[in-house]
Amino acid sequence: MSNLYKSLLTISLVFLLSSNLTSQTFDGEWICAYATTDDGANGTGIQTISVAVIGENHFVGMVSQAALPWEDTDACYLVGYKNADSTSGRLGNYAYNTSFNQIWLNGFDQVFMEHARDIAAKGNLIFVANNDVDKNILVFEVTDDSVITHPMRLSTVQNPFEIKNLYAIDIDESGRVYVTTEGDESNTSEVLVFGSPDQETAWSSGHTAAPLQTITLPEPGDARGVTVTADGRVIYVSNYLTKKVYCYIGDPDTGYELYNGFDFTLLDQPLADTGNPLNPGPWGLQFMETKNILWVTCANDFQLGDGYQYGRYYALNPNTGEILDTLDCALWNFEQTGGFSSRPGGTQGNVSGYTSPYYLDFDENFNVYTQSFYGWTVDKWYFTGTLPIIPLTITSVEKDNTLVPNEFKVLQNYPNPFNPSTTIQFTLDKRSNVSLSVYSLTGELVETLINSTEFEKGGYKITFDASRLASGIYIYTLSNGIQTISKKMTLIK
Repeated sequence: MSNLYKSLLTISLVFLLSSNLTSQTFDGEWICAYATTDDGANGTGIQTISVAVIGENHFVGMVSQAALPWEDTDACYLVGYKNADSTSGRLGNYAYNTSFNQIWLNGFDQVFMEHARDIAAKGNLIFVANNDVDKNILVFEVTDDSVITHPMRLSTVQNPFEIKNLYAIDIDESGRVYVTTEGDESNTSEVLVFGSPDQETAWSSGHTAAPLQTITLPEPGDARGVTVTADGRVIYVSNYLTKKVYCYIGDPDTGYELYNGFDFTLLDQPLADTGNPLNPGPWGLQFMETKNILWVTCANDFQLGDGYQYGRYYALNPNTGEILDTLDCALWNFEQTGGFSSRPGGTQGNVSGYTSPYYLDFDENFNVYTQSFYGWTVDKWYFTGTLPIIPLTITSVEKDNTLVPNEFKVLQNYPNPFNPSTTIQFTLDKRSNVSLSVYSLTGELVETLINSTEFEKGGYKITFDASRLASGIYIYTLSNGIQTISKKMTLIK
């Protein structure tokens, strides 16, 4: 038996036994369309940590030597691509193994890009979670031939005695910006929500504003990923140290609550072919709008050598955290090159060769763009099947201040009969963990509207969309673990 075959068999068995992936529910496979060549005219130049997509084959990669401990020298800059493939599309000139700090410059106001880890796109604007002394969110603009300063920035420092490094960033459809702060084994990370440039004048002058909301994660750790739905009503945050992804529901005006019905913990315990254990955790997150698929990047902590043998992107059910599919870039590298740290000729066009995925983004056709930190590439992946659409059922709970919360109670839905949607109201006389489910008359579960989620004392309402159901009588049931209340409703089409 050849050494190559032994290695492949060993890795396959380890991944099979150690993965928490229980089923593949998608009808195709992921193929790498191209990876930008790392040592040619199309390369980013050096370690590439994040990617933000403007359109198909139109994106920005961010170079940043962002692994702690930070050193005095730090390459940190943006590389634009348009009409990209593996060998063409780069905007600007960047030497191989280059090192410089891009400058955000507006008149006499200048900020150096330093130790940034993540970027996000809004149209042709790129938002950078920067780690200069004021922890600015810097804004750049992608033009036809380069990436230039846009005259907006916002300092996230509120207390000069409690300055926290930034990690991940995302933007909702209205332009509100969500960033995470760094944490560790003893300190909790936060999610800071800032107003959009259309509403918050500090983006253009003054450059300091208080966040609309601050979310403190429930456990110490490091929030390396954040993503938000387009309407800003659901936020997902990864904690690398606890290996969890948290889900918050609410809105930027009234605040967010932890949604306990979502449960994702990375259980993978892979071994390298040397027998050494690897210790991956969840990094970047991205919510795929329209399809309603939540993606989480799972990777090791800036690990060379054995670390190249693990790197995955999991597609999750956004309501429950269940794994639905896997894009395994480490396995792809092995299948294409016969190893985990090889790119034949340095230019093979469909493989990065050195697995180190931390972040991802999508284009309008649902292609996935990833990066390889130690491969110095941005990679595009396409799906050979049809991606499913997953109903997002956890976004429709709202506070209802017209209700008096003096008892645990569910009201009759209205309208009733209805077609196709109706509103269900309920009250809680104390903080409670509640579930709200819809059943057929035969007792079959039709839909879970709220899945074991804690709510403060108060009145709430939720919209149930039954457009996919047949006419008939259905039963909705509210439970707090002690009491259960059920009522009937009638759908007439």
